[in-house]
Amino acid sequence: MDFSKIEESKSDDEFKHPDEQMVFHYNREERLKHAPEIVQDYYSGKFHPYKGGLFKSLVSTKANRLLFVTIIFAFGIIYFVNYFGPQKSAASLAGIEVHLSAFSYDDSIYASLRLSDAPKKKRNLFEEGVPVTATITAYDKENSVLGEQRLVGKYEGQEIFLRTTFTDYDIIRVDAVCNMLDSYASLESQIEKR
Repeated sequence: MDFSKIEESKSDDEFKHPDEQMVFHYNREERLKHAPEIVQDYYSGKFHPYKGGLFKSLVSTKANRLLFVTIIFAFGIIYFVNYFGPQKSAASLAGIEVHLSAFSYDDSIYASLRLSDAPKKKRNLFEEGVPVTATITAYDKENSVLGEQRLVGKYEGQEIFLRTTFTDYDIIRVDAVCNMLDSYASLESQIEKR
């Protein structure tokens, strides 16, 4: 089959012949007669877009109201849990409140583990002194261990502190694993910049 004689395109000069001119027929009124009512209103100027505002659009239908109330409820639960929920830096160790804190000052990280006073009901357990051990570990942002120290103290029912320092090599948090009277607690604290 010979394709060389088939014309693939025409030049602009060839279209100038009156017999081969392309003609388009367009009648706007005829097109608008068959258009939907909303399109006819738009072109005639009767259509006004909805200008209800943000709150009106959130409560305009039953589905929107339900979604809006659900979002408010979810934010309320998240706020409540974050504010009143358990903290990673506090725990109970053999019925004693334990709190871990850490801050950065002068290229050093100061970590402090505080054991609160014993409740009156449990003071007799600690009168002779009970050994407390804590392993404090420092981490960077890739969760690599940058340092670890083991602290030992004697708890006699009154508030005590176990403290240590680390050289700051981009430490962002410290963890502590505490042991007293066959009870364990795991704590975590972010570094506060001072």
